[in-house]
Amino acid sequence: MVDFNYEIRYIAAMLPELESYLRSRELYRMVFLPREGDNPPYPTLTLGTYLLALKRAEGFAKTAAQRSQWQKLARETDHLRTKWRQAWLEKAKLDSSSRLKRWGDFLREYLQKPADQIDRYRYEVRNRVILELLKEENPELSDTWNTLEQLDQQLRDRWLTGDFIWESELRAHFPSDTYWFLWGQPC
Repeated sequence: MVDFNYEIRYIAAMLPELESYLRSRELYRMVFLPREGDNPPYPTLTLGTYLLALKRAEGFAKTAAQRSQWQKLARETDHLRTKWRQAWLEKAKLDSSSRLKRWGDFLREYLQKPADQIDRYRYEVRNRVILELLKEENPELSDTWNTLEQLDQQLRDRWLTGDFIWESELRAHFPSDTYWFLWGQPC
């Protein structure tokens, strides 16, 4: 089951890799992290997957010890974000471009054959969430965000507002005004 421990384990394993990753030319970095139990495999390191894990861990944190652990890792992340600001922005740009393509491809497939794609939405929306997180990191990418706005409008044209589609513990950390695409489903 994906929970605080799952997300924080990923962050703790990726954080020591983050500086060299930021300084590299690669978008995806394979870091071996064996999965535990019946949890899903951990994703490849990108700035977006790291930011998503950080945000989800914050949402899952319930105890004082968990919040303290999360805060420590968040502070270390902020230090690297500041120290390697330009590299951070470049990784955000690369990841945004890649995620935008993947999200756009999914939406085109969905619009062509909605019945065939609706089961994939809950998974594929992860790319849209990551795009939102990357947008916070690098809002200057106007072409990318204009394209995302166009894709959002296509989705909004077929949107049915409803319940939060991810784990209920995360509701407060993904509010409907910003993360509207997690609050319902396309119809």
